[in-house]
Amino acid sequence: MVLNASSAAQSHFSGQLKAWGLALIKVLTLGQLVYLSNFGFGHRIGLLFERGQYLTLLPFLLIWLVGLVAMAVAAFHPSRGLRLFWGLLLGLGTAVGLGYFMSSQSQLTAQDLVSFWNARHEAGHAAGQYAVPTLYGIAALLLYVLASLLPVPALSAKVRKALWIFSPLPLLPMATVAGVVWLKGHTSSQALPNQFVPISLAAVVGAKLYASPIPVRQGVAWTPGRRLSKSIVMLVDESIRADYIDFTPGNPFTPHMAAVRDRFVDFGPAASTGNCSNYSNVMLRYLASRKDLRRTINQNASIFAHAKKAGYRTVYIDAQAGNITDGNMMQNFMTLGERENIDAFHGIRGVAAEDADTALMKIMERELQSPVPTFIYANKYGAHFPYDEAYPAAEAPFQPTQSLAGDSASTRQASYRNAVKWSVDRLLPELVSNDNLQGAALIYTSDHGQLFEPGRLTHCQVEGSDERMALVPLLVHTDDDGLRSRLERGAAQSRGAASHFQIAATVLELMGYATTDISTAYDESLTAGTTRPAAYTSGDVFGLFQDEAIWNPIDLRANHLEPGVLDAPGSTAVTIKSEPTQG
Repeated sequence: MVLNASSAAQSHFSGQLKAWGLALIKVLTLGQLVYLSNFGFGHRIGLLFERGQYLTLLPFLLIWLVGLVAMAVAAFHPSRGLRLFWGLLLGLGTAVGLGYFMSSQSQLTAQDLVSFWNARHEAGHAAGQYAVPTLYGIAALLLYVLASLLPVPALSAKVRKALWIFSPLPLLPMATVAGVVWLKGHTSSQALPNQFVPISLAAVVGAKLYASPIPVRQGVAWTPGRRLSKSIVMLVDESIRADYIDFTPGNPFTPHMAAVRDRFVDFGPAASTGNCSNYSNVMLRYLASRKDLRRTINQNASIFAHAKKAGYRTVYIDAQAGNITDGNMMQNFMTLGERENIDAFHGIRGVAAEDADTALMKIMERELQSPVPTFIYANKYGAHFPYDEAYPAAEAPFQPTQSLAGDSASTRQASYRNAVKWSVDRLLPELVSNDNLQGAALIYTSDHGQLFEPGRLTHCQVEGSDERMALVPLLVHTDDDGLRSRLERGAAQSRGAASHFQIAATVLELMGYATTDISTAYDESLTAGTTRPAAYTSGDVFGLFQDEAIWNPIDLRANHLEPGVLDAPGSTAVTIKSEPTQG
């Protein structure tokens, strides 16, 4: 009997030791995940203390304290099902916090979430470009769930009862963070615990989108007169940076563009309207004006509505439609109301990414053969990330690429150079050299630029945006000598200040709308030029979270080309595999 009692005691002690050992592993694992996925905590405390913002510091620390207690309640709850539920939810927050910081060196904000939600069809491409941060995020999620599922040691009846009473406690920091963001703005969640922040932001964004009334768009109020161009083409490329189109004769990067430089009026380098595809495109399509950005972006009739009233057949071509998973094939904030004013909608699907722009050009050339005036808005595939998908593997003169040598600044630029050479230098010179543009005015630009620093977003950064994210080309082609002369004067006037915001007034003028009407809404155009300092927006422009858009200055006269990497033939960082074809 004594032996059996001793064995039972030893077995109980061994079981308790094992249970508390597993509890220690649980605490250490979750603690390490919390530490790795939260950035700027100490800096935030120091900043608030230094500024004497004690009324902000106290709630900040209180949210953290409640958050840590809530995580403990979730991790040590006696119910395995509840531990799994909270582990999945808090693990998801951990994964998003860690992955986003590794991709951008910043914490997710509500405006970022709005941007990503509207570009959610690009998730596959983003996962490819940011493969390492994505894998770390997935690993963090799995570790958080597994640690949560580890058994808990035997607890007293009182502790078990208390844990059941406080089962919903993780909802409190989520609700608190959501309330702070709702009341104080989209950046107010900075340095708060990422285990709760992404869920809170998702709730706020969903509520904002649900509660915000849909703006009533106005009809086209002006009456057009004589058209200045039989057909108009707005060709909006993807992720093309102005300084990666080289107009130096015989250069190895874009020699064919250099050979046809005299066919264009060059306004670049220029500033895009935004540093993210969806915002830039919606501002272009809805003719946004810097004089009154918020009203024009929310209330203007679309560019297609203006074109139809001016007597144009309207065409939309999207070479990125293969990325869209829903059936309507609309992206970049396009609505069914806007689509009603499009006579021919071409969503290019079922072709490889490297062939999408070739298909776009064929459709464009066919549409321009129409005997009736035609307006075309086309989104190219361009240098969409992952860059190595944008061109054939056999067409890669710049080495080593990301696919072959992993992710680095030099491999990103090599892959990007290959994409630009394939999608721009191969196709654009051919378009302006044939007869397809007779009687047509072509405006060529890109939705945004690119940044090539590992650990940073390539574009779409809301806070602390790098100006290279908005550095785009802006070229115009016309065979009308009088119009070209006016554009050349406008380009000279705009040097160092050129912007997407000049396009709207120009297109309206080409459509035949009176300059007296246009001048009531716009104070800059490609023909009249601009002297306004160049700037671009980042994040929400619709007024979802704040009254004023975030404006970022950009120095268009500076040399933004990354030094020492692909800035000259014979670079030691990147090699040119074969002799370039001279244009």
